[in-house]
Amino acid sequence: MDLLRTRRPPAPLFAGLGLVVVIGFAIAAWTVWSNDKALQDRGVEATAQVVKVNKGRIHVEFETPDGRRAQTLVGQGDEPPGAAPAVGDEIPIVYDPQDPEAEVADRRAPQNHSTAYLLAGVAAFAAVSVPLATVALVRANRRAR
Repeated sequence: MDLLRTRRPPAPLFAGLGLVVVIGFAIAAWTVWSNDKALQDRGVEATAQVVKVNKGRIHVEFETPDGRRAQTLVGQGDEPPGAAPAVGDEIPIVYDPQDPEAEVADRRAPQNHSTAYLLAGVAAFAAVSVPLATVALVRANRRAR
């Protein structure tokens, strides 16, 4: 038995998994972009209290004008530079009144869409490289026969 010899994955399986990755990153980019756009277009300012900080993710609670309490996360990339706020701190946020439970943005953070751009970039890179790698895999499998 030759332990150094490896078998190449079948090209259809590789292409299928690559397609799943491309679609997953594209959906994630669209979701983040849509949430950012909703906050920009119809966002409402409020003051939220930090209820939990878990591995860099900030959980906040705030009250909507109609008196409902909403708990959600501050979106990744929507935190201001510097140290994360502590539990009990109050921070200014922007939330979507149509979906107050969706991620919110910290008002002190600069507006950017870096997470959406990063996800879209990964999806675009994969959309180009998966077909190229699949063609290379098919050719390598043909040569190996």
